[in-house]
Amino acid sequence: MLMPLNLLRDQPLQQQLYDQLQDLIASARLRHGVRMPSSRGMAEQFGVSRNTVLLTYERLIAEGYLETLPAKGTFVAHPPPRRAAGPAEPPVPFESPEHAGTPVDGRVGRPDPSLFPAGRWRALMRDALDNLGAKLGTEHPAGSPALRNAIADWLSTSRGLAVAPDQVILMNGRQQALHLVACLALRPTARAVVEDPCDSHAAATLAAVAGELIRVPVDADGLRTDRLPNGEVALVHVTPEHQRPLGVSLERSRRIALLAWAARTGALVLEEDCEGELRYGEMNAPTLLSLDTEERVILLGGFCISLGPWLSLAYMVVPRRLIVAALAARRLIDDTRRWLEESALAELLHSGAYARQVHRLGKAYASRRDALLAALHQHFGAPATTWGEHAGLHLAWFPPADTGSPGYLASLARRCGLEAAALPAEAHAWQAGGKALLLGFGALAEPQLALRVAQFARLARASSPATALSAD
Repeated sequence: MLMPLNLLRDQPLQQQLYDQLQDLIASARLRHGVRMPSSRGMAEQFGVSRNTVLLTYERLIAEGYLETLPAKGTFVAHPPPRRAAGPAEPPVPFESPEHAGTPVDGRVGRPDPSLFPAGRWRALMRDALDNLGAKLGTEHPAGSPALRNAIADWLSTSRGLAVAPDQVILMNGRQQALHLVACLALRPTARAVVEDPCDSHAAATLAAVAGELIRVPVDADGLRTDRLPNGEVALVHVTPEHQRPLGVSLERSRRIALLAWAARTGALVLEEDCEGELRYGEMNAPTLLSLDTEERVILLGGFCISLGPWLSLAYMVVPRRLIVAALAARRLIDDTRRWLEESALAELLHSGAYARQVHRLGKAYASRRDALLAALHQHFGAPATTWGEHAGLHLAWFPPADTGSPGYLASLARRCGLEAAALPAEAHAWQAGGKALLLGFGALAEPQLALRVAQFARLARASSPATALSAD
């Protein structure tokens, strides 16, 4: 791509490059979504140093004219910022009321597609196709017997769970599993409990069936079991390993208290563990399922974090007393099967390749988490409060008190190419500062994280002159 620029050698090249690119974007002559030339290509075209181009791109990204997409390149942002008529002034922090406290979704905490074992998976899918005729005679309403056996073995070795294969029911994704449990446990007059804050999809699924949805706050030790409601409750949904969205782990004594409360109220406990495969360091708290002595816990797991959202297969481990009812609900909701993927995944687990993949991912993502934490410390100063760095692909960061509203900071971070979302202050008002940002670290390599946090800090500093950010 040739850029219509004219650089004069008797004037500062970097400022000329910045001014002319800014004018092209602000006037919409460079349309939204147009991919920019690489820094090397731009430098060769105009005979300038690559560092000159990199610094110009960095400035335009920080000001919102350009945006970077991981593994794709640099693109013209949308909408381009309105060009000031006079001297440039720092933007005024603003967060529209309708976006304050936007629910967290899957955009924060994405895995890196380049870490997916594509070659191995391609071979497994080819083998599954070659043996398709033999597999079609082994249909079972709960899913592939081979995969259910492999999942039971994996849970035994990775979690120490004594799970029988007939307790494992395969699902076509997490959302289908949530819907099945809601239909299994809830009635229009029933009460259900969710964490606060919680995953918006889970809350909406349960609220569509339950008569009343009760939100129980989360703090640094997980669900506040002392705030659980009295009286009869049909279902409680929890994410104890890496709370969605704050990332905290449910403390052991609270796990025991939760199960005791469930026994008193008659509640089923839906323990979701889709992010627990990626754990960094010591996580010794036992699963709720391992502590369950009254067959009240349903475990929901999947592979969307360890392998990627493109493999949406999920599974449930149900108490024996609920197997028949769960299979009946499964047939009514969706009786389709994904035999090729189930066969490939069964072999991936059985061969030990999945365990090696999880180990590899743990090392890679732990390094990226460390890079994010180091960059936050370097550019925003200490002490920085973070939650959720022990597992998963995102953490909650409580920024310095004088750096602007969460929604505004999240927009600045996204403008710099970071995965970011704001949490409503009322969800954790007891926390000093009253604001939190979710930051994803899985999809960006360490140098990218360091560069983008630096850009984010510079932009935040320019937007809030009074803030006490440390110097770069």
